[in-house]
Amino acid sequence: MTKLWLVLLAAAVSLSSALFVEDAGALDFLVATAGHGVKTKVIYSSSKTVITSDAASSQWDPSSSCVVASRIVDDATLMWRRNVCTSKATPNHAAVAFQNALFTNDANGSVRAWTIEEGALMWDVPPTPFLQRHPRVWALSKDIVAATSADEKGNDILTLYNVVDGRSLGSADAKSVGGSHWLYAMPEIGGSIHALVAHVSTKHDQTTASKVTLVELSINGDTVKVGSHSKLPVDAFLVSTLQIQTSDGGSWQAVALDAKKSHLVQFSSDFHQVVDISGLHPLWTSMVSVSSTAQYGMISIIGRDNRYSPPRDSMALFRFDDTANIWDQWYAEDGEEGTQFCGIAYCPASKMVMAVEQSGQVTAMNAKSIDFKGDSSSLSRGDRHRTFSPLTVSDVEGDTAPGSDQDAVTGFELLSCEEKTVTVLITTTRGTTTQLTISREDSSGKLQSSTGWIAEEGLGQVSDALLLDATHPASVLDAVTEEEAAEALRRLSFPVRLQSQVDDILAFFSASAKTDSRDTDFGFVKVAMLLSQSANRVWGMPTSGSSRGSIAWKIDLPQLAVKHSMVHGTSSSKAEVHGINGGTHSPEVLVMSLFADSSIEWTCVDGITGEVHNSATVAFSSPVSQVVPLFGGFGMCRQLAILIHEDKSISVIPGDDNGKETVRGHIRASNTLFSHIVDRKTNMLQSFEIAEENDAFVAKIVGRTDFPGEQIVKVAYPNRDEVVQAPCHILGDDSLLLKYLNPHIAVILTMPTDTASSKPNELAMAMATGGKRKPAGATPPGEAAHTEPKPVEDAPNLFVNVVDTVSGRVLHRASHSNASPDESIPVLISENWIFYAFFNVKIRRTEIGVLTLYEGMIDKNGITAFRSPDQALTFSSLEARGSKPVVLAKTYVIPKSVNALGITSTRGGISSRYVLFATGDDRIMSTPRQTLEPRRPTGEVKPSEKLEGLYQYSPLVPLVSPLSPSYNKTVNAEAIISTFTALESQSLVLAYGGADIFFTRMAPSKGFDLLPENFNRILLSIVVVGLLVAVAVVANMSTNKMVKMAW
Repeated sequence: MTKLWLVLLAAAVSLSSALFVEDAGALDFLVATAGHGVKTKVIYSSSKTVITSDAASSQWDPSSSCVVASRIVDDATLMWRRNVCTSKATPNHAAVAFQNALFTNDANGSVRAWTIEEGALMWDVPPTPFLQRHPRVWALSKDIVAATSADEKGNDILTLYNVVDGRSLGSADAKSVGGSHWLYAMPEIGGSIHALVAHVSTKHDQTTASKVTLVELSINGDTVKVGSHSKLPVDAFLVSTLQIQTSDGGSWQAVALDAKKSHLVQFSSDFHQVVDISGLHPLWTSMVSVSSTAQYGMISIIGRDNRYSPPRDSMALFRFDDTANIWDQWYAEDGEEGTQFCGIAYCPASKMVMAVEQSGQVTAMNAKSIDFKGDSSSLSRGDRHRTFSPLTVSDVEGDTAPGSDQDAVTGFELLSCEEKTVTVLITTTRGTTTQLTISREDSSGKLQSSTGWIAEEGLGQVSDALLLDATHPASVLDAVTEEEAAEALRRLSFPVRLQSQVDDILAFFSASAKTDSRDTDFGFVKVAMLLSQSANRVWGMPTSGSSRGSIAWKIDLPQLAVKHSMVHGTSSSKAEVHGINGGTHSPEVLVMSLFADSSIEWTCVDGITGEVHNSATVAFSSPVSQVVPLFGGFGMCRQLAILIHEDKSISVIPGDDNGKETVRGHIRASNTLFSHIVDRKTNMLQSFEIAEENDAFVAKIVGRTDFPGEQIVKVAYPNRDEVVQAPCHILGDDSLLLKYLNPHIAVILTMPTDTASSKPNELAMAMATGGKRKPAGATPPGEAAHTEPKPVEDAPNLFVNVVDTVSGRVLHRASHSNASPDESIPVLISENWIFYAFFNVKIRRTEIGVLTLYEGMIDKNGITAFRSPDQALTFSSLEARGSKPVVLAKTYVIPKSVNALGITSTRGGISSRYVLFATGDDRIMSTPRQTLEPRRPTGEVKPSEKLEGLYQYSPLVPLVSPLSPSYNKTVNAEAIISTFTALESQSLVLAYGGADIFFTRMAPSKGFDLLPENFNRILLSIVVVGLLVAVAVVANMSTNKMVKMAW
């Protein structure tokens, strides 16, 4: 009997667990990146901070972001991050730091000054009406900063500004000196400013400069006077490679590459030469870029070696010998291959040349054999490299750089340079940034390297994300390999299950339960699978435990691919299991990389562990237009993808027999399988039925929708894993509103094309005027019908089309006026709700459009014990009348711009839903969905409406700070997704797509299934044990009594 009670106690403990209210925020984490993407350039560095961007002050290689960020050098903590552009439509800028200020210039010609320490705005110059393709800015002195802007023809205007207050000191037009663009403005020397002007032209995607002129500028009051100018005998060169060095003594020289990238062009005011690539490096066939260093007369060049496949790039340091007018490579060569480094830098304080190889091995070269003058800013006129002793090469022990064949090092920049310690910043093509410190020991003189921190800047450009459930281990049926099946069987063995029960008992009686066990019990163990198109990489990031927010695994994708995509889930399944649109809880994800030649490289990945199950490359004759997810089978990958090509042919990935048989089984089980193609070139949607004919899959066209005179700007679909708790909504008077739950709808946003927007058609004008037109015959004979249309600027320019992707029909169409074409328009579909946000340029606010779709209504007496309404038991998208919904619409206004929309999701869909906003001020805000209800009355609220929780309509939606899931954190995001847990009250939210990745847990209906903070776990344990003891004693007494009575 005692053994029976112990078994019951163990079972009760193992089945009982609870989550405390104070644990609700334990899973939050924020991964903050610099925000400028995989391309990193150091703008400013000191012993405390480093400021990075993807642009430089004088380079003509345009940036692709608007972000400048500052990190702490020691631990990579993000100090500040600023958006330096005035418009999202033109993400391009230049930046330069001087003393304690940072100066930026964007494509709109808006010049701004920021403080180095805090990133505070000191002053800004309003944008100009004309865009410039290559913004530039230069710090000329402690009092003057120069920046460019464009005129109506695209020519340059150079303006000088006061550093303190941004006051204009005058401007100079490049046309006045016979050029089109200002190439470079040099620091002020003796009250004179010298600048280079050239004629810049673009041909075959190459921007070249010719007819270079040296111009002298001076400030006269509030004007800039153009003084003497002389043309320089310089051959044409690529402007994007131009680098100019200036010395303290007023000397300057410029280097660049020619159009073929086979010659180095060097010139100054009194010198000009062209150096062939064969005189620079014996193994290079072309040059990629040239960069300046802090040492006058020293440059670094990246060259390309075509002997490898793919070609390999390497970096080399060169020093100019002005006695012989030649460039010497500044390290010894080793054998026929030569010394191939992918990053190299020189520290004059320690007189060391640091380099990193492709494998990540760090090498140092002693440069003490080179003598310097007292002024270390210029090299001495000593012997050339080929005459003095070779540099001493020594390997550096310790950490290595993150370089590899799949992720080449592209940047190797000095952060600090001291006699015994050198700190460098290493960047790669995929955005991995590493801070590496190289130190020299006093006793042995050995060099030691240590990694300070590693930052994945590619996480700031995540294009797609999945939240995979890692709560339950794989079962025997889920196992792919024999090892996985054996591990699943081991977990089911009796000793393992007994040990698990013992651990549960010990955790129950302890003061605090194990965090990992708690997360597993309540379904909080998720892994975020993140894909970046620009970094060509996939990451796996745990969202729970001590490792949350870190990188668990990463997979490099082909860099030559045009596009990458993650395929997960299935096309349809039972609604009560996987939501209205189907889905799957399998961790397997199919990652596909599409190439320009229509070939596809696919990889089957376990999203939890990052293990690659299978991969292959398949060639196709036609590009892919649509991908249909499908799950099942036991072939090369359980996650399948059906591909619809442009020529309407059908392919299956993986294309083995098992995969094709899985598709056949799905078609037989569901009778039909539909998909569609959205063609943004022709602005058309075509729907297809996928069928099998003659042992081959074919696509039969079912329907088609055209949008003439309009451009498709956005396509949105419902969440495939969303759970719908009820198919109807109960009104305050007990009547029912039947939700329109069509899993095949899509929202297509269109805008008029340029030609159509200038002449709005009759339909658009009718919608703009509310459709109030006189019917035919309502006017006297001979008199034309007269209407009062709205002005052209108020004509609709945004159309919201609710489309059935099976039939290809438009179910509903709404229009809005004055929508900004330069801002992104986020769209969200949840149950029968549709949300979208756009910026209204007329009222200068963000509008939230809300649509709710219903099938109809049932009166409160429509369903009784003796009465039931006439309803169709089946639904078909091909039936025009039965598939058309009743749409309710409302428009709201919020005081902030919106980058993304999301909504909370729970296990059973019972909890209230909150709509999430990623706002332009880098916050995640939320509001109850009921606040955006289109049925909110405009007049007095009726008692039945009050019972529903409705209140009077007000266009302004308040965003309350206490309802902000990101509280006081800065979160820059462009997308929001959510998933459920084992607790109905809890919803997990992931914000990504911008500079930050933020994960949090929300309780939309409060913690109704959580234990309170003052719950006494120890007292409960004592009471339970006491009751069990009392039951055992009473049972023993009863047994003894029965024995005595029997005797």
